[in-house]
Parts: sequence; C-alpha cells; structure tokens
Amino acid sequence: MDLNSARRHQQAAALGALMLAVTGCRTPVLDVPSPPLELAQVNAAVNRQGPVCPHDYCLDDWPAPNDLDRLEYWDCKAYAVAKADRLTHQHGYAPERLEYVLVEGPPLRVTHAALLVDDRWVLDMGLRCQVCELDRFAAGLRISGRLPIADLPYVRQALRALMPGSLHHPIKQKD
Repeated sequence: MDLNSARRHQQAAALGALMLAVTGCRTPVLDVPSPPLELAQVNAAVNRQGPVCPHDYCLDDWPAPNDLDRLEYWDCKAYAVAKADRLTHQHGYAPERLEYVLVEGPPLRVTHAALLVDDRWVLDMGLRCQVCELDRFAAGLRISGRLPIADLPYVRQALRALMPGSLHHPIKQKD
C-alpha cells in the first residue's frame, strides 16, 4: 500500500466514523409484528398462575376450566385452557376466535399444545415462544391438530365414551 492509498483509507475510515457519530447506526430493523398488548398481558399472567409440570406432561386429559384450581401441576394443556377461559370470560373474546393448536416433532419429545388467537397469534408457555405468530411457533415442527375451544368438551366426552378406563382419573388433585 503506497502513501496515497493509506491516506485515502484513513480518510474513508474517519469519514465513516464521523457519519456514524452524526447519523447513528443504520442497521436495518426486521419488520416483526408485535402482538396485541392484551394478549401478551393475559399470556404472562396465566404463565405465572399455575404450578409448572416437572415432566414433559402431567395430565392424561385436557382439564376443564373449573378443574384448574385443583390441579397439582399444569402442563401445556392446562395453560392453554386457562388462557382461553380468561380471554373469553374476562376480555370478551368470542370462542370462535380461539383454537387449541398442537405441534410435534424434534426437538419435542411429546406433542405440545398452545392457544391460537385469530388464526395468527399463539399464546405459549415459553417453550417455543411467549406470544408469536403461528408460522414462528410451528417453525420446523408439524402442526398435528387444531381444535376450536368450543369443541373441547365434546371431544373429551367422546374420548371418555370410547375409552372409559383410560381417562378415568384425568385430574391429579392437590393433596
């Protein structure tokens, strides 16, 4: 490098540093949509509410909302039910706007459930995200089921009729 090119290099570096100081960093910001604040607040409140399951899952069945206070531990199903209940009863969301979504595949060892709002926002307990869009939540996994929240009682009833012994004690009560 000759003397002239070294001076030009120093001048270019000094000009770059001056531009950075004057204009600030111009790193492009990704356009990641923010979830509605109400959804983030409900998700955070419910995630603090139940005692977290120490295993991959703790419940053989989906709990009813009135069973939640009696559970020893909550797994992803209980958190999803609690979030749906809070959104419908405390925030006026129509049940038609809410679905339970199931995903599976590595690295998950068991099927994971969360709550889907408006076919877009997933409220989770933090395993995949807290509140994020469905595509991000399911990235790299397979969506193995979607169920409108209003249909859950009927599905539970049908499963119990088909397999009377296997779901006999779905709720492990607190001692």
